[in-house]
Amino acid sequence: MAQSTIRRALGAVKDQTSISLAKVGNSASLSDLDVAIVKATRHDDYPAEERYIREILSLTSFSCAFINSCVSTLSRRLSKTHSWIVALKTLILIHRLLTEGDPSYEQEIFFATRRGTRMLNLSDFRDNSRADAWDFSAFVRAYSRYLDERLEYRMHGRRQQRRRSRAANLSADEEDDPTAVAAAVVMRATPVREMKTDRIFVKMQHLLQLLERFLACRPSGKLASYTN
Repeated sequence: MAQSTIRRALGAVKDQTSISLAKVGNSASLSDLDVAIVKATRHDDYPAEERYIREILSLTSFSCAFINSCVSTLSRRLSKTHSWIVALKTLILIHRLLTEGDPSYEQEIFFATRRGTRMLNLSDFRDNSRADAWDFSAFVRAYSRYLDERLEYRMHGRRQQRRRSRAANLSADEEDDPTAVAAAVVMRATPVREMKTDRIFVKMQHLLQLLERFLACRPSGKLASYTN
């Protein structure tokens, strides 16, 4: 049996084991969430099915408990895997959750990473399963750095929003609600033409750094030919 075939078989066994454990280890709703996460980040060499991502987004809508559980499961998924496929699919899922999910995802993932859990800090990630895995591992590291930098930029903006929310006379409870803060700031966002020079330069510096991280995600080596 070829080595690649053995790896695929072992990956399928690991995924099925994770699904079985999820079904018996949680309540029905949380089990559905964990199973959907495993299926969206499984070891097979294909993109995740959209229905699993939509299910995760649906299950975690407006539920802090489910968001916390989802982030914890994704963190465990990243901490245990040595497969670039699983790591990449997990990062793509995180990207989708940050873009399309509840605003609370940003704060939960940001603080999970800063607490030392393995979320977007994948600087030491390595897939040693095959000789050409270096380029794939390098892309995973670059992509995680981009997401981390993007999240840092977003959280910096949220801190600015909180300062402006106080000026908007929001209550203490509303200041803790990302949706309420964002809604208040939309009406008071400062156009670039009205910003002071020092603030414009700070914003430009953050955006240029984010652009550098994004450009560093360009596939190279074996990965470039793999994606063509």
